[in-house]
Amino acid sequence: MKKIRWLVLASVLLAGCATFQKTYVPPSFYLEEPPSLELAKLSLNERLVFEQGWADLKKGNIEGAREEFLKLGQNHPYFNLGEGYCRLYEKDIEAAEAFFLKAIELNPDLTPARIGLATIYEEKKDEDRLFVQLREILKREPENSWAKPKYEEVQKHLTQNLINEATELLNQNKKEQAKQVLLKALFYSPQSQEAHLKLARLYRSEKKYDQAINHYQTLSQLAPRDRQILREYAETLLEHDDLSQSLDIYLKLKELAPEDKEVQKKIEYLRNQLGIITLPSLYNEIPKSQAITRQELAAVLAVKFNKYLPEPKRPPIIVDISTSWAANYIVRVAAVPLMDTYGNHTFEPNRIVTRAELAETFSRLINFLKGKGFKLMPQIPPEKIQISDIPPENIYYLPAVQMIAYQLMELSAQRRFQPDRPVAGAEALRIADLLLNLIK
Repeated sequence: MKKIRWLVLASVLLAGCATFQKTYVPPSFYLEEPPSLELAKLSLNERLVFEQGWADLKKGNIEGAREEFLKLGQNHPYFNLGEGYCRLYEKDIEAAEAFFLKAIELNPDLTPARIGLATIYEEKKDEDRLFVQLREILKREPENSWAKPKYEEVQKHLTQNLINEATELLNQNKKEQAKQVLLKALFYSPQSQEAHLKLARLYRSEKKYDQAINHYQTLSQLAPRDRQILREYAETLLEHDDLSQSLDIYLKLKELAPEDKEVQKKIEYLRNQLGIITLPSLYNEIPKSQAITRQELAAVLAVKFNKYLPEPKRPPIIVDISTSWAANYIVRVAAVPLMDTYGNHTFEPNRIVTRAELAETFSRLINFLKGKGFKLMPQIPPEKIQISDIPPENIYYLPAVQMIAYQLMELSAQRRFQPDRPVAGAEALRIADLLLNLIK
């Protein structure tokens, strides 16, 4: 009988112990491991302490996790990260946000802290701040599987809401307010064709052509085969008297729609206005050239800057261009002179142009235009520019500096200009267009 009573008592005691045993509930929110590169910066002891705390946190053992994180010290980014999640588990949202912000202040690359903030802002339905944190995560980890779909969803939602708001404002003729809303939409979605198109049309209607052209230019890159966009872009350039660039866009339209008679009429009109009866077919091959020749560069300058270049009163004597398709263009640029002829009166039209020679040519063009009264201001102080592969005493040094100062050309790694590298036709055309934009 005694034995039975002891067995009953033992069973009661065991049941009591089981009643007081802690049951941990894992967190309901997403937990992502800190980046391995960031963890590698910790000392071995710090890493072991954090990993134990993180493991406890995953199990829902908040007391154990907090005890481990405290060992790191309250000014440690990983303490603030861990404590932020402990507070999030306890649904102390405001405190959790403060700890996550402190963690990011101490270590901006601590992705889990930004995920914690994004989780809070998502719960609060604060899409603006949620967007910012998701974007920061993707800057560091472009393929983050948790952040990427949320970012795309929030981006789409915010952008469309703003475009709808702008449309309503435009219907009420509140143009200035609509502009601000559309610009905000582009903050969220820089590649939104709808926002760019509405802004382009709005600025065009107000004859603010510079702003309109900027948006049409972006649109033409986002949708290079959209004929309606290209047509509006070409028309806007024409309205702004950018005849050469307008012609370029109309030529692209002709490639897309060779049967369009209206486009052909515009091309003929612009050619006549520019003094170009017929552009040689070889001119249209320049964008495809991987190494532009001197005759091709002369053609680019003569066509793009036709209305600024004088007709030569005394054409220079050049003995080797009679069979060149660009002979007339060569004479015009050599007369200024933007490009030199050599001592034996040759031009060497088929010689490949280097970056150094391109810089020299465009430097002369800039000085010529300034002499005509155009106010061209460098974007970077020339004295702050350093080039590692052209010595200061080299004749191409100052032209190279000038091109970089005007941000028409760039330096590569280790501040190298690469003076001997050939120049692609597309690059020469791009630089010409950039300079044209500067003088408009």
